[in-house]
Amino acid sequence: MSEPLHRSPAFQFYADDFLAGTLDLSQEEVGAYVRLLCHQWNRGSIPVETEKQQRLAGGSVSVDVLAKFRLVDGCGLVNDRLEKERAKQAKFRQKQREKGLLSAEARKKQPRFNRGSTAVGDSVQPSGQPDTQPEGNSPVSSLQSPSNTPKAPKGAESVGFDEFWKAYPRKVAKPAAIKAWVKLNLNDETFRKILESVKAQSASPDWLKDGGQFIPYPATYLNGRRWEDLFELPETKETLEAKLLAHRGCPSHVNRSNATPEDLAEYAEMLKRYKALP
Repeated sequence: MSEPLHRSPAFQFYADDFLAGTLDLSQEEVGAYVRLLCHQWNRGSIPVETEKQQRLAGGSVSVDVLAKFRLVDGCGLVNDRLEKERAKQAKFRQKQREKGLLSAEARKKQPRFNRGSTAVGDSVQPSGQPDTQPEGNSPVSSLQSPSNTPKAPKGAESVGFDEFWKAYPRKVAKPAAIKAWVKLNLNDETFRKILESVKAQSASPDWLKDGGQFIPYPATYLNGRRWEDLFELPETKETLEAKLLAHRGCPSHVNRSNATPEDLAEYAEMLKRYKALP
């Protein structure tokens, strides 16, 4: 048997099958068997000459070991199970090559962007799909390349990012932020939620304390979908007034007569904070 072309450097080793098939072999015989299998994998077969077998095995080769190989006319001795593993690997590699060729052909036929624009603000649709988005209707483009991670045209930013960047209070690592923005491939609703969340969180105590040092980087905010975080809105005169009117301790509340001393104390504290607000 001639040396296989493009042979793999390794073959599958099934521990349970090997142990079951070598229970009747001595430690020396197992070693010889493994060495002969390795030679067959590399060269396609083992020689029929006893002297050559012993040299490859590193010692004597018993009848029990040789019984695990079959004589193939004009080629030598082969272990059938090992050749089945070789055939399985070859079949797998062939399927992978065919998939790669098909994928390459598909990429050649499909342009990266069907409109080829590089201007900021242009609407870019995925390759091969009609552009059904009316001009000016959406602040976010459906920018997407054939790969899993969308990429913006060179020198361009995804539509809507500029508005996000202006609203975000910590303007650092802009290239990473652009990459994160494009990767999200936002729709209109999510775009709106992000801007609303940035506006609200910019006034939150967590983002205001210590000079804003706890505000996450823009890319971290986007990659972590931080607009979905739950956070406490800052207390304003309007929100506090609504709470006071709905409180059981309020003099005009219908259940004022049922207010406990704790209710009245809580109401008094809220009223104090209300009066202190500008």
